[in-house]
Amino acid sequence: MEIELPEYIKNRYWKDYLPEAVTLDLDIPEDMSLIDVWLYNSGKFLDQVKMDFFGKQFTNGELFILTKRFAAALKDLGVKKGDVVALWLPNCPQFSIAYFAAVYLGATLTAISPLFTKREIEYQINDSGAKYLITIDQFVREYEKVADKLSLNNVIVLNVMEEEVAVPEEGIILHYDKLLNKYQEPLEMSVKINPKEDIAIIQYTGGTTGLPKGALLSHNNVVSMTFAIQQTTDYLVENYLKENIVTLSILPWYHIYGQACELILGCLSESLAYILPSFDLARIAEVIKKGRPNSMLGVPTMFVNILNSPHMKDVDMSCLKFANCGAGALPDELAAEWKRRTGYRLAEGYGLSETSTGAITSPVWARAKLGSVGHPFANTRVGIIKNTPDENIEFLPIGEEGEVVLSGPQIMVGYHNRPEENKLVFFEAGGFKWLRTGDYGRLDNEGYLFLLDRIKDLIKYKGHSVYPREIEEILYEHPAIQECAVIGVPDPLKGEDIKAFVLLKAESQGKVTEQDIIDFAKENLAAYKYPREVQFIRSLPKSGVGKILRRSLREKEAKRRTKKKA
Repeated sequence: MEIELPEYIKNRYWKDYLPEAVTLDLDIPEDMSLIDVWLYNSGKFLDQVKMDFFGKQFTNGELFILTKRFAAALKDLGVKKGDVVALWLPNCPQFSIAYFAAVYLGATLTAISPLFTKREIEYQINDSGAKYLITIDQFVREYEKVADKLSLNNVIVLNVMEEEVAVPEEGIILHYDKLLNKYQEPLEMSVKINPKEDIAIIQYTGGTTGLPKGALLSHNNVVSMTFAIQQTTDYLVENYLKENIVTLSILPWYHIYGQACELILGCLSESLAYILPSFDLARIAEVIKKGRPNSMLGVPTMFVNILNSPHMKDVDMSCLKFANCGAGALPDELAAEWKRRTGYRLAEGYGLSETSTGAITSPVWARAKLGSVGHPFANTRVGIIKNTPDENIEFLPIGEEGEVVLSGPQIMVGYHNRPEENKLVFFEAGGFKWLRTGDYGRLDNEGYLFLLDRIKDLIKYKGHSVYPREIEEILYEHPAIQECAVIGVPDPLKGEDIKAFVLLKAESQGKVTEQDIIDFAKENLAAYKYPREVQFIRSLPKSGVGKILRRSLREKEAKRRTKKKA
């Protein structure tokens, strides 16, 4: 039976409320590939500094030539269209060079978190089918623990500071700098790409359920999202910043958020990036003081830690005219504190690995609504369906709460080698392919999307549906709390009880009790919503990009309770 689209989606009623620079539709050439995006400004701005890495500067022209030289080396090693190349690197100029060299050859990229250990590396390399690995000398020892379980043709090792590589060339291990020295001539070639079918990136999800899944992102997926974001970026530069972007680059590039919004988007603009290989607060303070960047992208925990760092205490942050928060819910109190410290509002966006990073945007010049992530990007549709695990899809009216579904050219081709998963997340309606996001949300009468929580994080307390995010929003208002996370824990009488894990600010430790936090929440929340238990902790489990992992807290809590019973 064909699923009927409601009128609000057919008419895209949000068209009357879109902010400046966000259109309903955007014409993107169907034959354009990620190679074309990289070549977009080829021959322009060659003398302009593009990257600054610990004071060493790289111009557009230098990066362009180095990338084509490294492409020549990869080609000679046998890398060809469709081969999977794995990058296991921190943010550094060599990441960009290796990334676009692989793109130029028509290879498929999969980027691995620098925080991964042997088991995670083994899984991603084998699951993706990668035949080439590019990494740094510091990671080789971890790689060697699983080397015999991998089917790699070559491992290329580099040193981010361009010093001598600390491991010998032997077996399949080669040195990046020696390859570059060998190939002095830039490679000139042309690869025929089918943008809608050829896969540019296998982006692994955080593994919120079971093992991480590889989202297959075609060239068309990535290009479509890039130009939709570029539409707002052009407006940002011309009407808001009124100068070229100078960014503090702290988003990890192994994540699609960093790849799309920094690496790839950077191909289309005259921007300068101060690149940091890790989230180093002392270095961040130094760059802000000396480099005076006017923009940065981050996730909630990054902004929390910057605001609470002693390194930032006396730093003038007013240069940061634009900052965007993504990959996690933005607490209202955090947004307010950021504006107090910088003088500027935080932008917010919503997307997934499965949407090539973006779907919804709330730029800083848009009319803000507290708790909303904004409106759909160009060429994107959003709807709300009844949360049912079966195939009986039913779209809900405006204002009702349910599962957020998305449709647009940026939606992934599917999960790599996961046909059963694909059946669960995709459905057809109104002539469009739709993605079930796993997020609870609602749309208001002006097309603003409000995210309530992850469906799997919803707490059922005595039959009531309780959203952890709502409780966390209240807890963040407590002056002693730096970070927090709320989960449901099994309870035979209540179904689930509510527990909060809290990281106190340094000056409040030992002065605030668990009961103080419970009492504060009790005063500000309905009787069925406040946490019955609070546990102070030294740190919260996070993904590589900094997203708090409630799943890990639930797993640890389940083990603790099982052990206690025994």
